[in-house]
Amino acid sequence: MDDDATPMFTMVKSQTLGETPEALSEQSQGLLETLSMLCSFHTAEDLASFLYAPMFVELAQQGEVWLEFEIGLYVDHAKILSLIPSEKEIVFADNASTGVFEGNLHRCSGEEDAAARLNQWYSVVHSPESRFE
Repeated sequence: MDDDATPMFTMVKSQTLGETPEALSEQSQGLLETLSMLCSFHTAEDLASFLYAPMFVELAQQGEVWLEFEIGLYVDHAKILSLIPSEKEIVFADNASTGVFEGNLHRCSGEEDAAARLNQWYSVVHSPESRFE
């Protein structure tokens, strides 16, 4: 893939759902500030790798759910998927009910699974003709 290729996904912190952990490191605070701005990823594998990287795990997978992120299509920010991390798991919530995930939720079993599910969701919603708004 060319370095100049258009990214597939965006990700941004959408909301704080609970108390910020008291022991949040300076590195995690910096990452949280970065994720409060729109970040882009070229492939599902890039995004999944980030979600399972130690830096993101340290930030988002502390205790109970306290953050929610929004994954969007780079070419159409209206098409979004919620990302809800906790100490135990990463969950994708398909609020548009596209039918990609059973019950509109997917509990990721690891980095490869997350990449596969992101690619699956992308293949359904990326088309401009897609009925999922």
